[in-house]
Amino acid sequence: MVTRRAVLAAAAGTALVAGCSDGSSGSAAAKTPSTTAPTTTATASSPTPTASSTSTQSGVTEAVEVRHGSRAKPFVALTFHGAGDPALAKRLLRMLESHGVKGTVMAVGTWLQAEPAMARRITSAGHELGNHTLHHYAMRTLGSSTTYDEIRGCARVLRHLTGSEGTWFRASGTQATTSTIRRQAARAGYTRCISYDVDGLDWQDPSAGTVTSAVLDASRKGSIISLHLGHPVTIAALPDVLDGLASRKLDPVTLSELLA
Repeated sequence: MVTRRAVLAAAAGTALVAGCSDGSSGSAAAKTPSTTAPTTTATASSPTPTASSTSTQSGVTEAVEVRHGSRAKPFVALTFHGAGDPALAKRLLRMLESHGVKGTVMAVGTWLQAEPAMARRITSAGHELGNHTLHHYAMRTLGSSTTYDEIRGCARVLRHLTGSEGTWFRASGTQATTSTIRRQAARAGYTRCISYDVDGLDWQDPSAGTVTSAVLDASRKGSIISLHLGHPVTIAALPDVLDGLASRKLDPVTLSELLA
């Protein structure tokens, strides 16, 4: 018998293997696409809401895309796509903690539904937990209504598990957001869409050295670094990444600290 938990876990696993960029940033070619939502592409029946017709919880009609923090301060933020094998996620979190580092996990809602204990594991250690949509669809293909449902769906999961919808939202399947995504994020209560300026490439499962170089070669003051919880190569590369950041006098902090 197929249980509801198994179905949710399978959905989270599907989201895990997809990269969080569709190549729209120009940072890489032939990126792995995100999970595609069936019959949810934008059509004339689902137009982007106008400022006058959009009711927002945040008080703004369009969220701001944020790719990095202040270039004046020696901080970087390690952000992680939250999905995949919870055992790998716990190993990575322990490694961060052994180095005295706090990260920000942008969690897929179906993953948290399948692994609810991960929400407490992440937050109880002082890491941040953010919204990475409910199903991790390729958001640039979605109409306004489905985009909103994806953001609000994950927000509801976060509130159920932690008592808060979280401060941070990251679009799935793309590094660069669209006006539709930004408007629906604002409607859902988020004032900022968190992108990144450093792609660790761990979602491609290359060598650990490739991940380390991708992070260290591109990181500078204020960088937001995109990595993943569910890939063994991330764990293999992390010690050298942390040592390399330290040698460059870049201090890993949470998004809240970076963007304060």
